Amino acid sequence: MKTKTKKHILLVISGLVMATTPGHAQINGPLPIIWQATYGPEKSLEGVGWAVPFDFVQTSDGGFLIAGATAGPANGIRTDPVCNDGDAWVIKVDAQGQRQWDRSHGGNAFEEIDAMLLTPDGGYLLVGLSLSPPGCLKTAPIPGMWVVRGDANGNALWDRSYLPAGFTDCFGYDCVQTADGAYLACGREAAYVIVKFDDAGQQLWIMTLGTLLPRVYFQLPLGIMETDEGGFVVVGSSNSPPSDQKSSPYYGGLEQLHLYRGSDFWVVRVDAQRNKLWDRSYGGEQAEQAYGIVPAPDGGFLVFGSSQSPRVTDPSKGTKTSLCYGGQDFWIVRLDAQGNQLWDKSYGGTADDLCSHAEPMPDGGWLLSGQSSSLPYPPGGKSSPNFGGPDFWIVRIDDQGNRLWDQSFGGDLYEGRGPVSEVAPIPYPVRIKRTADGGFLLAGQSDSPVSGLKTAPLISQADFWVLKLDPEPPFLRAEVTAEGQFQLCLIAPPEFSHTIQGSADLVAWMDLVTLGPTPAGKEYWTDQEKLTHRFYRAVRVP
Repeated sequence: MKTKTKKHILLVISGLVMATTPGHAQINGPLPIIWQATYGPEKSLEGVGWAVPFDFVQTSDGGFLIAGATAGPANGIRTDPVCNDGDAWVIKVDAQGQRQWDRSHGGNAFEEIDAMLLTPDGGYLLVGLSLSPPGCLKTAPIPGMWVVRGDANGNALWDRSYLPAGFTDCFGYDCVQTADGAYLACGREAAYVIVKFDDAGQQLWIMTLGTLLPRVYFQLPLGIMETDEGGFVVVGSSNSPPSDQKSSPYYGGLEQLHLYRGSDFWVVRVDAQRNKLWDRSYGGEQAEQAYGIVPAPDGGFLVFGSSQSPRVTDPSKGTKTSLCYGGQDFWIVRLDAQGNQLWDKSYGGTADDLCSHAEPMPDGGWLLSGQSSSLPYPPGGKSSPNFGGPDFWIVRIDDQGNRLWDQSFGGDLYEGRGPVSEVAPIPYPVRIKRTADGGFLLAGQSDSPVSGLKTAPLISQADFWVLKLDPEPPFLRAEVTAEGQFQLCLIAPPEFSHTIQGSADLVAWMDLVTLGPTPAGKEYWTDQEKLTHRFYRAVRVP
């Protein structure tokens, strides 16, 4: 584990949107590592042993539950019982990353967990896939979307499978708790599958969305959220042309050998009575893949994922207006409540960059996380280094999609990337989430030894790699109001106060005003003596 403290200072040269963070070399970035740890099983006699995290939640004691899949014998980090090489795995760690307990869930074939929720009683809900018949630690039949309910100590309370009539299998990918205390989960066979079940796992209803032609068209739903009126929005990818189940167009990029790769973002909104309100496609002539959806402050949505399409100049050929930097880029699309595209943005470098999570921030912006194989791409593209192979990559944006900063974490080999197959048609996710202390937890898979920024040892072939990061430093933005007034916008964690200082020469600094704490994560201040203070910086109050 590694501990580091920093005094956060941000500088703005008045009249320019220009900032630096003294004391932070780019190799460390704006979010210093407080601690990092790896968790994995022993290797078998055949040399097999791996673990991949898919999701995590923070618990009431300040620790974390991390869920995914693992294969390999017990070793003190992973404990018995071990059902087979490929179990669902949950590990509980404290606020400093020390392992407290672990639990396996599954049968004698293969399981993985793609989404995790903290339940009101302090336990957890897991959603994923299972290829096992009942046996070992599994009671639910196959096939079907697989859900496990565990208590606060990791003991399984129940597990269930859900499958629409006429389907042969179904893999689960995301889940949310609804306002009435039930749960909505999404998964796929050939089409989007949506199931609602109660706290005991009893199915309330199940439905499908999309064109039902397996191995011809492919719809892959990876994100779902409940809407204010009790309906839901589900997002994923589709390579289907318009049909009686889909009204929006298909823009292109089909790959015959990998149908799920050649697709557009496809978003569907459904009301509380399960009537489809609208569906929309977003993309270009090459492949796009949506990974999830999060709410926007105005009642709209942010959809995030990856794109390899160039900018579209003919609206009939697609909706993408942002650049393609190289290979696949992080791509986000901002929608209003009716699904109209307000804007889209790309972030990337010289190779493939895949966005798998968007964390809403207090100021109305987002912190994007995923994996990047790219070198820096100035100007305008990725600015952080590549440590070797794909790295974890995070990109901080404001509420208009403007990039504030980006940062990489990695070792000599691979971080975040997993094998892509028809069974697992998405790369392993890299997720960053805000924690109760205003900092962040970042988690993904790593097969790098100690190297680059990785100081935690490699335990198996590939492990959970988890990093606890400092709170975000303050960001000052120079703006001009509609009335022509110069003002400063302070974007900063709402848990802290910050002093804005002014200087005429970058040598002598004067305290001007202290702002915060503020729940909005953003405050404006107008300097009536702008000509006296040509330079500004924000300093976190100890």
